Parts: sequence; C-alpha cells; structure tokens
Amino acid sequence: MNDRVWREELAFRLGNLGIPVLPGTIFSSVAGELQEMAESYLRDGDHFEARGDCVNALASWSYALGWLDAGAGLGLIDAPGRDHQWIFCEVVLPANTAFRLLEKVRRYHMLLSTAIKAAVPAPEPGTVTSDAANRFILVAGVFREYGNFFHLSGKVPNALGSFSYGHAWLDAGVRAGLLRVDGPRDVFAV
Repeated sequence: MNDRVWREELAFRLGNLGIPVLPGTIFSSVAGELQEMAESYLRDGDHFEARGDCVNALASWSYALGWLDAGAGLGLIDAPGRDHQWIFCEVVLPANTAFRLLEKVRRYHMLLSTAIKAAVPAPEPGTVTSDAANRFILVAGVFREYGNFFHLSGKVPNALGSFSYGHAWLDAGVRAGLLRVDGPRDVFAV
C-alpha cells in the first residue's frame, strides 16, 4: 500500500519551503497564510491517519499540496518538490475503505464543481491579477477533469486527491484576494 506517497511529497516541500518576498509586506502575510494552511492540513492528515482514516488523510494531504502550489504559482512560496507529477502516482487504499472513498469522491466532485461556478475574479478585468485569478479557476477545472478521468479509470483515491487539490487552489485564491465568491460561501474555506 502506498497511501503515504503524497504525504511524503508534502513533508519534503514544507521542509524545504522558502518565502521569497520581503518580510512585513502584504505579500509575505499572504504567503504566511498559505504556508499555515498547508502545515495545518498536513497535521490534519496525520491526525486522520493515526485514527486509521486513510481517506480523510489523503484528502487533507492533497489539499495541502494545492495550497503550496497555489502559493508557488503566485511567486509567494518556494517549495521545491521531489515529484511534481505526484498526482499521477497511483494510490491504493485498503479495500474496506471503498464505500467511504466513493462517497467522498462524489461529494468532493460536487463541492469543487459548485466552487468553480461560484468563484469569480476579484481584480479588474485585463489586469495581471485578473489573469492570475483566471489561472486559479482554470487549474481547479483541470484538476476536476483529472479527477473525473481517474474516477473513470478506477483510480478512485487519485480522483479524491485531484478534487481536493483543485479546491485548494480556489480557497487559496479567495484567501489571497484574487477570487471573490459569487454563490454559496459554505463551499469555501474563508
């Protein structure tokens, strides 16, 4: 069973993390929040794993990786990884988690789809930050499609990771002020 591959990638990135913006600036504050969310979800994943809940552990770790990569996409976080193709590393969970995993995949797909529809760029159209906001929405959409592909291919844990990762980009975009919520707020971590 290789359900810790994503956790190891996350721990490596956090262990080598740097914030390449000036301390005390607005950007360093945003970077600190993104880092804090990633660290928090690493701890949550570890807590779930210790309780034998590998489904929620996996969702937490992939969500944390999304926060880090969103920060890296903004140039606010430097968290070099060992494997930037981690999402394609097939994860196998115990057979007794299949029902719970499928339920969570369906729910996370719905949450991500709802969040994509509700997320709109906050900055003025045509600006660099508006382009960044559109990129965050695009990444979320791409990872929804990866999740659909994985689900149809029988790689259900990877589908869960994809949906969780994509949602992290939207939540990070809202937290960074790139996106605003024009719809249900309860699907966002704001």
